[in-house]
Amino acid sequence: MNVICIGYFDKHSRFFLDIREWIKTNTDHSVKFKTLSIHFGGYLYNILRFKYSTWINFKAWFKIFTNRRKYEKQLQSKAYKGIDIEKHIEFHLKLNKQAPVDALCLQAMAYIDIFEAMFNKIIPNYLLTLGDSRLCIEIAVEVAKQKKIKVFFIEQGPFKTTFFDDQGVNANLSIRKNTELMRTITEHNNPNQQKAIKYNRSPIYRGLDILLMTLFENTVIYPPDLKFTDINSYRKKNSSKKSKIDIKNMNYILFPMQIPLDVNMIYHSPNYNSHLEIVKDLFEHLPDKFKLILREHPLYIGKYDNELYEYINTHNICIDNTSTLNKALDSASVVIVNNSTVGIEAISRYKPVIVLGNAFYDNKKVCFKLNNKCELSELIKLAILNEPNIIEIDRFINLLYNTVMLKGGVTDKNLISSKTIANHLISNF
Repeated sequence: MNVICIGYFDKHSRFFLDIREWIKTNTDHSVKFKTLSIHFGGYLYNILRFKYSTWINFKAWFKIFTNRRKYEKQLQSKAYKGIDIEKHIEFHLKLNKQAPVDALCLQAMAYIDIFEAMFNKIIPNYLLTLGDSRLCIEIAVEVAKQKKIKVFFIEQGPFKTTFFDDQGVNANLSIRKNTELMRTITEHNNPNQQKAIKYNRSPIYRGLDILLMTLFENTVIYPPDLKFTDINSYRKKNSSKKSKIDIKNMNYILFPMQIPLDVNMIYHSPNYNSHLEIVKDLFEHLPDKFKLILREHPLYIGKYDNELYEYINTHNICIDNTSTLNKALDSASVVIVNNSTVGIEAISRYKPVIVLGNAFYDNKKVCFKLNNKCELSELIKLAILNEPNIIEIDRFINLLYNTVMLKGGVTDKNLISSKTIANHLISNF
């Protein structure tokens, strides 16, 4: 059995190595297992454990360095070896409009050659990737599809779970194609009762990633698809509105914000381009006697654009970062999300949820889906007046567990989902 994995960080390398060890322990087949890392920390994690690894971004950069003339001749073409290059650099250009287009195209071509040669040599039975977006992974998946290699996508899921699917993650999960929910309810998994201990992750690996970014991001020796990303980034705090509010006896609509420049906002948000747009629309369509309360993402508190905070302060909109998430959800009359995982958490707590973008949980039987911005006002009224369908929600949660969601998270101390994935690979080999 030949398996190639692509991840980002040390925590992903740890997860992949657990899959490797379980396969080797539980099968008589010869196993070749290779882990490619997008960041140096993930590469180092493997090397220190004497396991095969490649810092794939730097390998592509070095290939360009030694074959620059060959690749530069292809820059005028939109495709290379049958793969649309412009399509796959789109994410990075949306992250930063000043991103070097030619450098990204060269990096894409190098990835194509690397994966083509690698897949021809190893002939993998499976390609496992963390996520389904960003240049390196998108190219690897394209080449794998050309060669009819089975691809599985992995992502940290809600409720301390792991997504595992052959179609993608987030809004690309195969569950979105299921228009009918399960007709019978199996044993209900209560997602809010699961407990898991996280492993004691060393800060050294991510510290080295940040150090390399700080030292080399503005130089030509740093791979272009690692520059100005949503993963390795630092933003100074802005003047956010800090207030402690009593939400107990308040009629309010809750809007939990997410990280602005992540995959969900860039690839899966057809109606809105920014949080400022969303907040303006929500405030303008707010029903009488209702307050709009915002909740900042824990990793982005005080880091949103100044224009957003100015609008919040001008219109006296409340930000509640002090209440627990569960309390904020339970006390809200309606929860509105773009497409963050808070949406499925609110649904699981039987709250009326409006989904503005595309999400794996935007099934019309369990939430209110915004198809056009002009529907927003009416959708808010419907959400206030209608009770969630508890039976359909239970069916949907069970459908998640029975199709794309595995128990156990990527960073658990005692990994469970990695072994489930390993067993799936063994049984389907």
